[in-house]
Amino acid sequence: MRHIPPQASTEDFRDTPYGRQLHGGFRLLRFAPELEREFRRYLDRHARLSQRLAALLLIFAVGGYLYCEHRLFDLADTGWLTTLTLLRLLQILPGVVVLVLTFYSRRFRAQANRIFPVLLVMVGMLAALIDIRFETLDAELNFRYGAGLLIVASFFFLGVTFWWALLCAVLIVLADVCMASLILSAEQMPEHWIAVSYYLLLLIIGAISRYVHEYSQRDQFLTRQLLGWVAEHDALSGLANRRSYDRALPQRIAQARRDRRPLSLLLLDLDDFKAYNDTFGHPAGDALIRAFGELLAGFARRPLDEAARVGGEEFALLLYNCDNAAAQRIARQVINALTALDIRHPHDPAARVGVSIGIATLQDGQQAEQLYHCADTALYQAKSGGKNRFAVAAGLLRPEPQPH
Repeated sequence: MRHIPPQASTEDFRDTPYGRQLHGGFRLLRFAPELEREFRRYLDRHARLSQRLAALLLIFAVGGYLYCEHRLFDLADTGWLTTLTLLRLLQILPGVVVLVLTFYSRRFRAQANRIFPVLLVMVGMLAALIDIRFETLDAELNFRYGAGLLIVASFFFLGVTFWWALLCAVLIVLADVCMASLILSAEQMPEHWIAVSYYLLLLIIGAISRYVHEYSQRDQFLTRQLLGWVAEHDALSGLANRRSYDRALPQRIAQARRDRRPLSLLLLDLDDFKAYNDTFGHPAGDALIRAFGELLAGFARRPLDEAARVGGEEFALLLYNCDNAAAQRIARQVINALTALDIRHPHDPAARVGVSIGIATLQDGQQAEQLYHCADTALYQAKSGGKNRFAVAAGLLRPEPQPH
């Protein structure tokens, strides 16, 4: 049998996903997979305005180009005004698509965000093609370096991550070089390399600026999420705190009634915790709370389940779509899992630390306070019946055989 050794300060939140990421850093602008997905959802929500602005700027800018090319530039004799008009309209089309998609539902927008970089590269390639075509005409008036504007836009408007933005910008430059080598003559290429150097300069400036901006975004995201986590969780056990539990209970009851699903509440109390603290010291008691919190979290992995620390050595396990029979099986599993930790009992070296559990399953017309009272009464029965066992609230299913 073993006694849990003292651990590091309970004020340190490095054990949270956000704290670990802040402590470990993110120089390559990448989080752990789950955090990365969460950050991208956060980025999607905050990029909506900039995406709409980018789409409007594209529509108005290209529309302005097209107006000037028809009204002010002498391109009628070049033979490609119709082709130019078609290319400009193709440039405008992605802007319209992006603008429309930003007004759809969140789930649809999340899927649509995947095509935004593709649309950006397409517009950049069209801009490069138009620039190169103007070079072959050697016209007096023409719009140049349109691809450069798209390189800048890739870093700041679509709300994609740094690496996607960098990939888009590089693809636009590569597409420009490839098309120029196929379309321009050997005599025209040296002048075009000036444009390419301009694009590369914009790429470097945009990449550095975007890197610094996204690093700051990621740092602020982690800090904000960590503060939110701290407000909703117990620092010692890592479980939801009483405030979070008090808010979740009526919400789960309302949802269970809407969905016509069973809901069970387990109240748990570590047996002889005060004696354990007095015998082994408060650091050991903290370690016991931490170990039990980690154990209990393993029984609340479904999205609508919740494990919480509601008092000193008191815990709650809220199980959605879980009837009384299933709740009893889970209670037995919790008791057995704690027994398997082989934690020394403060009064009897031959015994292990146990937990008493009260079970209540939501009944018709029952409110949050009544459900809690039923589970608390059952917990008292488990304590008075010998501890390290569970009891079921009166009026529910008959309890299964108790562990010994």
